[in-house]
This record gives sequence, structure tokens and C-alpha cells, in this order.
Amino acid sequence: MSNQYNPGVAASAETDLGLRSFMLGTYRYMALAMAVTAGVAYFVGQAIIANPNILGLIYNPVVAIASFFIIVFGFGIVGKKLPSMSLGGVLAFLFGFAAFMGVLMSAYASIYDPYIVAKIFFMTVAMFGALSLFGYTTSFNLSSIIKYAAAAFLGYIALGLIGMFVPQLSPFNGGVFGTVILAIALLAISVIVAWETQMLKRVYYGSVGNPAMMKKLSAFGAASLLLAFINMFQILMSLFGRD
Repeated sequence: MSNQYNPGVAASAETDLGLRSFMLGTYRYMALAMAVTAGVAYFVGQAIIANPNILGLIYNPVVAIASFFIIVFGFGIVGKKLPSMSLGGVLAFLFGFAAFMGVLMSAYASIYDPYIVAKIFFMTVAMFGALSLFGYTTSFNLSSIIKYAAAAFLGYIALGLIGMFVPQLSPFNGGVFGTVILAIALLAISVIVAWETQMLKRVYYGSVGNPAMMKKLSAFGAASLLLAFINMFQILMSLFGRD
């Protein structure tokens, strides 16, 4: 075996180590943000238990629609301004978003059985981890199907919002219709999770040589993954968390 130094192999190994570090950093950011979400959900949930009227202020059609647009525009604005933002600004967005989602998730800490919530949470962790691993390792370009998954998931969100005014169309009221819609939504978010992981790899390779931008992309990617995780958790709760 030749011991001659091969610059190509060395560069490839260095890139792989850099990619691993980037991905681990992204998931560390996500874990920290998830802890913020859980903490805020717990404390707001305790406030709801003490004063049930708070629940009506958080869970109503106006707040649901406003929250959807806040999330969409928030990600859009930060994504557009990412190159000019500081790392502190992106982290503020990440943890501010995590706290905002904690408020929206507070019902799970106040009106649901803690055992069921914990069971579905670990189910989500296992499923999310498996899909992330698939997205990281697969050579199949998921960009070819992401538009279908995104369209299906937007349809699910639209039905959820419409269902607040027309209960018969809500996917959360059980029955065959609701179960089918939730199953489609779960499939769609599964594709989205795998695609986002695959995109993180491409983002890394596109930002090699720019450590500052790489850190900002890592934090922004963590926010996107957190949103996907929460959506997956909510769908699984709707499917398997009923009494």
C-alpha cells in the first residue's frame, strides 16, 4: 500500500469532518431551542391550569391564522436577511421562535395526560431521527418530490384553519376523513424532514470557507428543523394521543 500523501483524500476527509461538525452543531441548537419551547409550554400550561380562561385567548381562529402568517413571514424575512444579520440576531430569532412555539404548545402541558405526551414525544424523536438519518445518507435527490409534500402539507394546514369555522372539514375531529388527512400530513412532513436534512448538507458545502455564515445557517436550520419536529409531534398527537 502506498503511503504517498493524497491531497484529494485529505481534503475529502476534512470536509466530512466539517460536515459532521456542522450537522451536530445544528442539532445542538435545535435541542437547546426545544428545551426553551418545553420550558415555556410548561410555565404557560401551569398558568392555564390556574386560570383556564387563558386557554381561550391562545386557542382561537384569530390567533391560529395570525400565528401561521407570523411564522411564514418570520422565516421569510430572516432567511432573506441572513447574510447581513449577526449570529446574535439569528440566535435571537431561533430562541424567540422557540418561546413563541412554547406558548402555542402550552395546551399539551395543561390539558393532556403527561404520560401520553411523553410517549408521543419519544415516538416523534425516534421518527424524526430516522428520517434525518435517511436524508443525510440517501443519494436520492428529494428535491424532485418536495413540491408535492409541501403542497400536501399546506393543504393540511388550510383544512385545519378552515375546520375552525367549518368543523366538518377539520382533520382533528376524528373519523375516517380526519385520519386520512392526518396520515397524508404525516407522510408529507416526513418527506419535508428528510429533505431539510439533505438541504443542510448542500448548505454546508455552499458555505465552506465562510465560517461566520456557516454558523448563522446552522442556527437558522435549527429553527426550521424545530418547526418540522413540532408539526410532526402535533400530527402524531392527533393520530395516537386521543383518549
